[in-house]
Amino acid sequence: MEVQFAKWRAYFLYNQDHLQRIDWGDEYRLTASERKAITRSIQQFQLGENSEGKHLISNAKAYIDKTKDEAYFGAIVEFIREEQRHARDLAKFMRLQQIPIIREHWVDGVFRKLRKFAGLEQSIIVLITAEIIAKIYYKALRDSTSSTMLIQLCDQILLDEDKHVQFQSETLHKLSYKRNPFINSCYRGVHRFLLEGTLAVVWRQHRSVFKAGGYRLGSFYRECRKEFALSNAIIAGEGSSFDYEPISASPSERNGLS
Repeated sequence: MEVQFAKWRAYFLYNQDHLQRIDWGDEYRLTASERKAITRSIQQFQLGENSEGKHLISNAKAYIDKTKDEAYFGAIVEFIREEQRHARDLAKFMRLQQIPIIREHWVDGVFRKLRKFAGLEQSIIVLITAEIIAKIYYKALRDSTSSTMLIQLCDQILLDEDKHVQFQSETLHKLSYKRNPFINSCYRGVHRFLLEGTLAVVWRQHRSVFKAGGYRLGSFYRECRKEFALSNAIIAGEGSSFDYEPISASPSERNGLS
């Protein structure tokens, strides 16, 4: 499987100009039960999405210095910008609903420390673990509310996260390609161990949203493990590679008029 980071950068750039519409003027206010179910949970996820990505960029630069794969830097920068957009949009929704924004939480602190003391591959393993679970979380959050604004926001994030998991899976494939199979199996074991531990923590912290969105403990675990298996197939080179061809710009875009 050939990984082309230049195409990923092109996709991220295209995506930022072709986002789904979010009705920020929606006047729906969360019901008491909705607010109770999601407040603490969405506070934590908004915090988790909000990162400058300094350590990831530093690791990316070290990877580029070693491999001369310059295209990766552009792709990872645009990826981080998408994550930051998620944080901004979630914060905007929270302010409109008068949900306080938090600046720290112990779960977020643990994930940040794991990434801080890891190299590029280890950082991505931590990151992709969170993103796999986020795909299920935002489905539950979307189905837990009647807020058009929040439903549309979750739909956009879900579209983004689907590509994020594929991007990071392909990155892990490239980092592990041609490496000793035993070492790769050790990495996969560590990744699975991290996933299983994270699932237990996330369910405990966010079960009110999962339950409101129609999940139970068993279905939550099954869905996350299914996403993990799909990601692992890409990492192993058994999944389909990303093949993106940008849609041709309109005449006004080509002339810089829009």
